[in-house]
Amino acid sequence: MPNIDIAPRTFFSRLALAGMACAVMVPIAACNNRQNRSEAPMNASTQAAEAAAPQRKLNNHPTKAYEIRVKLANAPGAFETIDGAAQFDVENPGECGNVDPVIGAIPRITSNEPIALKKVSDTEYAGVIYLDQIVDEDYFGRAVCRWGLAEARVVLKATNDPANTRFIFGLPAEKVIAGGQETRYFWSGYYPRAKMDAFRDLGDADMEKVPADKRGEFFSMTLSAKEIAS
Repeated sequence: MPNIDIAPRTFFSRLALAGMACAVMVPIAACNNRQNRSEAPMNASTQAAEAAAPQRKLNNHPTKAYEIRVKLANAPGAFETIDGAAQFDVENPGECGNVDPVIGAIPRITSNEPIALKKVSDTEYAGVIYLDQIVDEDYFGRAVCRWGLAEARVVLKATNDPANTRFIFGLPAEKVIAGGQETRYFWSGYYPRAKMDAFRDLGDADMEKVPADKRGEFFSMTLSAKEIAS
């Protein structure tokens, strides 16, 4: 395993090691289903997301619109790369999907649709997703596949350099639909990169483990959603 850049302080180790192990050894979804319920790369480009997408049809006239906002506080520097994706999963793959001839089971059907995030201030970005972005249809000749939003997520990088740290945060579908929000805290020491190239930082939901005099070394990312007219 490459040498991982972690601070020598014990509390940094406790906060970071679990996330590092998950990012290195297993899919993120197995570690924290609030962050990533998809096996696709979280910072995939639009072209890559489309290439990896399963058989699905996009709705030309979606109506169920939600605005997603990303707000930063105490950021250690600029983020030139801010990508967003709305992950959709088929809710009834067992009814409508095809059996994989290799594993003899019906795999999960999931798709990541890009979110175009625009800068609205020095610390805030916004984009729109549609709950009905993918058409429910009989794609495999078995039954109608019902698509549902799993989460809206973002990944921030200091620059487009692939070695830079990826700061990753996702808002689950239930929070999106309820017009809710969540805040996650990230250690600024991983900006712009850790010694481990392309390190994925999932952040932490609270600061309880961090001594009060060290909390200034963290920045926060808040994701919020609200329903808007389409």
